[in-house]
Amino acid sequence: MKTRAVVIVGAVLVSALLLAFWMSRTFQQQQVETTTQLRSTLDTQARISLLLHQLGYSGFIHNFKNYVLRGEEPYYNATLDNLKRLEMMFQNSRNAFAEEPVASQVRWIERTIRDYQLKLEMARQLHNQQVPVQEIDRKVHVDDAAAAEALRGLIAQLQIKAAGLLREDVQREQRRDDFLNLILLLCLVLTIVLCLLCAAAVAGLQRRLQEQSNITSRQKLLDAAPNPTLVVAESGEILVANQGAAQLLECDTDALVGRQVEVFVPESDRVDHAGYRQLFFNSEGARTMRNPVSIATAQGNSKKVEVLIGLYQVEQKRYAIVNLMDVSNVESIERHAIQMEQHFRVTFELAPVGIAQISLEGRFIKVNRQLSSILGYERLTLEEMSLDDLTPVSERNSNRLTLKRLLSNEVEHLRFEKRLLDSRSRDVWVTLTMTVYRDESGRPEYLIAIIEDISYRKQYEEELLASEAKFKSIANHVNAVVWMASPGIEKVMFVSDRYESLWGRTIASLLHDPKSFMESILPEDRALVESEVANHRQGVWNVNYRIRDKEGKVRYIHDEGVPVRSAKGDLLFLVGMARDVTDERMAREKLEQSNRQLEQLAKFDPLTMAVRRPYAISDLDECIALFQRYQTSASLIFIDLNDFKAVNDNHGHEAGDQVLIEFSRCMRQNIRQTDGFYRYAGDEFLLLLRETDVRESDRFLEKLEALLIGTESEGGEPLQVTLSYGAVALGEVEVMDANHWIRLADDRMYAHKKRHKARRLVLD
Repeated sequence: MKTRAVVIVGAVLVSALLLAFWMSRTFQQQQVETTTQLRSTLDTQARISLLLHQLGYSGFIHNFKNYVLRGEEPYYNATLDNLKRLEMMFQNSRNAFAEEPVASQVRWIERTIRDYQLKLEMARQLHNQQVPVQEIDRKVHVDDAAAAEALRGLIAQLQIKAAGLLREDVQREQRRDDFLNLILLLCLVLTIVLCLLCAAAVAGLQRRLQEQSNITSRQKLLDAAPNPTLVVAESGEILVANQGAAQLLECDTDALVGRQVEVFVPESDRVDHAGYRQLFFNSEGARTMRNPVSIATAQGNSKKVEVLIGLYQVEQKRYAIVNLMDVSNVESIERHAIQMEQHFRVTFELAPVGIAQISLEGRFIKVNRQLSSILGYERLTLEEMSLDDLTPVSERNSNRLTLKRLLSNEVEHLRFEKRLLDSRSRDVWVTLTMTVYRDESGRPEYLIAIIEDISYRKQYEEELLASEAKFKSIANHVNAVVWMASPGIEKVMFVSDRYESLWGRTIASLLHDPKSFMESILPEDRALVESEVANHRQGVWNVNYRIRDKEGKVRYIHDEGVPVRSAKGDLLFLVGMARDVTDERMAREKLEQSNRQLEQLAKFDPLTMAVRRPYAISDLDECIALFQRYQTSASLIFIDLNDFKAVNDNHGHEAGDQVLIEFSRCMRQNIRQTDGFYRYAGDEFLLLLRETDVRESDRFLEKLEALLIGTESEGGEPLQVTLSYGAVALGEVEVMDANHWIRLADDRMYAHKKRHKARRLVLD
């Protein structure tokens, strides 16, 4: 009976164990499926994080906005490169983004990126047309609100899905534990011994499964992290590393685990780093950051990284969680920012109008010398004042209203006329243009104000209003068409006699039909003038156009008007002048042509037409920079004409000049347009051969000597021209800068000259 009972109990126990094993396998398979879904969700989230990084501050949108505002070619090329990376990212992630509703939101993002791509080309065309930056920024604005909402929706969906999968995994483990406990209770009823054995086996199996599950899930989560991550023990041993850390440190993950963290610290800092590690583990666990620090990879390369460290304690053991971020490219970005800052300072100081940086409270932060000259204050004194200090008391409330409108995003900029007080409390009328400078997140930092002195114009307006008779008398003697018209040119109230001689039309016809003056404007300029009529209604008129005078000649006209307002500020009419600037335009074109000729004379030696020596330095520095960055080869040849002094002494300086002319002509005919030919001094020349190594420069010198043997003067007489030269190619020896490169080539030239003289002595 006992045997039968044992058999029955054993059979029941075996059945229970088989059932427990089957249920455990079922739960394990479900857990693997959940883990696979979780990893897929985290991978998708990592791709979205990478997409955010590519679109963010250092990525596509940053470069796009910088190109729109600055129009510089490096930002355009950087934006194109970002576009290629984004297209490749979407192509590689097509399967991951195929599931709805992720796919629909990704399509929103792709559509917005295509809009940015079209606007980028539009911005390039507008920059080429030299359209103002504000106009470009307005025209190429892209509404990316839907794309931003799609990104936020993607991240929220992925986080919700990941949380749901983790919650299902926990519930499934709970159900499994309940089931196993029920089986254990049944086994205890059947037999204490067998239940104990089964309980021990099940408990051991449960612990192993739990441990394996924890290790697997944590490693997958760690590999899915967007930044390189390490787990370091107190001894300095690396316990866990994700794929990002392996790529950053240039070794396999398996080879990384178990090594000391000091191995990846530069040798000169290893002793100090061990001390820092002990201090960190002895601390209270506050997160610390050290930026930036240098690391040495397994391949021996040096990198700059930002380090974020957290101290965690698990089962009486302490571990450091280390997040790394490669910032090696930050230094070049900082150098570019410094150059941009220098350019801004030069523009700020040399601007012909007053420029000021004003705090959000209305106090001057920095002013240029032109503004100091307009207001008559010393710059340091002015920078301690506020806008209210320069404004009459009765008008200070308008300052606060202006600041409020700008800071509330109601308008991007404001331009208006304003009365200020100079250092002697005298009225100074200015045109004030103000805009808000904002940081990358859109928060306002300070105001930029451009101040133009228009006191002379205000004084003219007051005199004009004081005496209409005096105005007419003056207007008819001004060598321009003086006019007075209602807003929108609906009515012409006055026009000077100069109109009839310049336009070839009667004043009566203009008074009868105020817009009849447009009939003389060339058709290609007429649309521009008609579009400016809307501004005329607002009291703004400043336009350039061309007309045909009564003799049929084309005349260039600069037409500018100013508003006349009532005491209440209502626009009454505009008074302006249409000046014939044809002679000025022709004179300016002649001046520009003369400047170009002077620049040509300053750059080229008039005898040999070789570039002058000072211009060689910048070309050589450019080649050195290209070689250091892209390994682009270049060769510099220092050339000296042998026995040139004897030619001058024996045949005269005209013969010497003829030798230099023929030599230079031969050189220019046999070098490429990208090469450089410079006159260094007297009969010494420099020859820069771009993308040419040592062997190619030697072949060129052999060809040059052969060509010079057959060189003849203009009279057909052969010229005995021999050369001493020294060639130095980049990469052949270390070159510090342009002057160092010239000295190296000069030394080789003198060595060659000595050998030449030695051969002549032997022959003599």
